[in-house]
Amino acid sequence: MQIPPGRAGRLWLQRRLEAAERSADVLDQKRQALVELERSLAKELRSAEAAWEAASRDAGVWLSRALTLSGPARLDLVAHYTPAAHVDVRRQNRLGVRYPAMAEVQLPPQEDTTALGGSSAVHGAVEAHRQALSAGAELARARTAHAAVEAELASVVRRRRAIERRWVPRHERALDQLELSLDEGEREDLLRLLWFTGEAQP
Repeated sequence: MQIPPGRAGRLWLQRRLEAAERSADVLDQKRQALVELERSLAKELRSAEAAWEAASRDAGVWLSRALTLSGPARLDLVAHYTPAAHVDVRRQNRLGVRYPAMAEVQLPPQEDTTALGGSSAVHGAVEAHRQALSAGAELARARTAHAAVEAELASVVRRRRAIERRWVPRHERALDQLELSLDEGEREDLLRLLWFTGEAQP
């Protein structure tokens, strides 16, 4: 740390300490806002996990029924002729964090599985898996968003702690040492002046 000499150094250190205090305040405000956002996203995540668990259980039940009634070969045929789905992810930037705000699954129109020899259970299995896919995409979005905000929150806490526990004390010590040095210099100057005027003996 290059400190300017003399009184300029005192002013320089005081200004840096004031800037550090403002930075710590700003980071604390951001931390509080991120805590609120993290809580909101954690609630969304818990809801998405519950929806995914329910949808995956339902898909498993329907798959078991379809396998029993139609057999794996018929299911493979249905899967072969089903077009792929697409997930559209939209992101947003909030409090300096970019995270997915929405994950919309673009599902192809559901084919008539009876034309491929599938039973009503196959139709139910297809619909249940479509629902599970949407729930899975929402869960992935919620997890990614929550993790991004958690990471930013941890970073803000670390930066604020570094300012308060390392940066500020280091500059306060330097200011104290400079104040002592300036006081000693002023006393020496005063003593020399007194000697010069004859008011004090060397």
